[in-house]
Amino acid sequence: MLRIRLIFASVLALCLVLLTVSVASRASAPNATESFAPSAPPPEPVAFISSESHTIESGETFGVIMQRYGISGVSNILEAAEPFFNLARIREGKKLEINYFEPDHQAYSFSYPIDEDRTLRVQLTGGVPTASMDEVQYSTALTSRAFQVNNTLWEAATAEGLRSGDIARLARIFQWDVDFTRELRQGAKFTLVADQLELRGEPVRLSDIHAVRLENNGRTYTAIRHTLTNGDENWYAPDGTASKRPFLRSPLEYSRVTSSFNPNRRHPILDRNRPHNGTDYGAPTGTPVRAVGDGVINYSGRKGGYGNYVSINHAGPYETHYAHLNSINVRNGQRIRQGDIIGTVGSTGLATGPHLHFEFMVNGRYVNSVTVDIPTSEPLPRSERAAFDITRDQWLPYLEEASTPSLAEASND
Repeated sequence: MLRIRLIFASVLALCLVLLTVSVASRASAPNATESFAPSAPPPEPVAFISSESHTIESGETFGVIMQRYGISGVSNILEAAEPFFNLARIREGKKLEINYFEPDHQAYSFSYPIDEDRTLRVQLTGGVPTASMDEVQYSTALTSRAFQVNNTLWEAATAEGLRSGDIARLARIFQWDVDFTRELRQGAKFTLVADQLELRGEPVRLSDIHAVRLENNGRTYTAIRHTLTNGDENWYAPDGTASKRPFLRSPLEYSRVTSSFNPNRRHPILDRNRPHNGTDYGAPTGTPVRAVGDGVINYSGRKGGYGNYVSINHAGPYETHYAHLNSINVRNGQRIRQGDIIGTVGSTGLATGPHLHFEFMVNGRYVNSVTVDIPTSEPLPRSERAAFDITRDQWLPYLEEASTPSLAEASND
């Protein structure tokens, strides 16, 4: 009996040993599923964007620039952009921004600023280029400005937030009444009512000018912008008289008088008395010269001491002459409109330096273009008068009520 118990105990102990070894083996053995699972692929490199900026230089073409940056398919790009902008007309000084996917440095888009409000964007991915236009969305608010010219028009106007283009607009509005380079006096006062463009509540620049008043040298000029029934926009005095007249006060937009009309002037080169039958306007070579009125080119070419010379016949007894031109842009017999560029300032012929010699003739006689009475324009047609009166009555109160803090400040300077 004792022997049987010993055998049973031995068998039981052996089973316990075998069971312990089995459990330990399973715990130490690797998981079969984990051992044979395929390894995960390595992570893809993360793409990021880089940009390059190219400032367009004189003489560069769009195709040459694209080739430089490794971008092909120029004809397709031009075709895609054509509904928005002709990229063959890119301008010197503007910047192309080219964007790339990295690390392959693959160009995927570029942008070109058409103006301060519009940017052309071209996508280069997807096989066929696509183009779109980004345009700044402004809000509009009515504003009034008033300032006094104590030193220069530029200084006074820019202090009130006007840009160079705004100043040029003022000059054009009154170009039939005042030559801003010669007749604008110290103390001249401007008041204007205009739309102001704003972005996120901040003023950016002036938009449409509705009415403007100039007080200069004891005279007051008021001009109101009015759209006619045919869509034309013109400027009119409160009584309906058109600001536009048959002749501009000056053939140059900006210049200075270097020699006045003088029948007894001593010629600076010939050194003898010789009538100076015109007015000399000093300006840099290449300055555009405007036709002061509608007419037909009577002569265009070289003419003795006048150098390069243009003569224009105007309606009625009027004729104007433009001498010492650097270049001529018109031909004999050509019909031109007031303000057309007929040439540029130069120093051809008997000239001591670059300037325009301008002559004005009435009934075949030379007259002083500065003092001659320029014909006035016809008033508004009767059919337009009621609509104009509404426009006038809308904007005149704003001119009258425009605050002028800058004038009070200027008087204390």
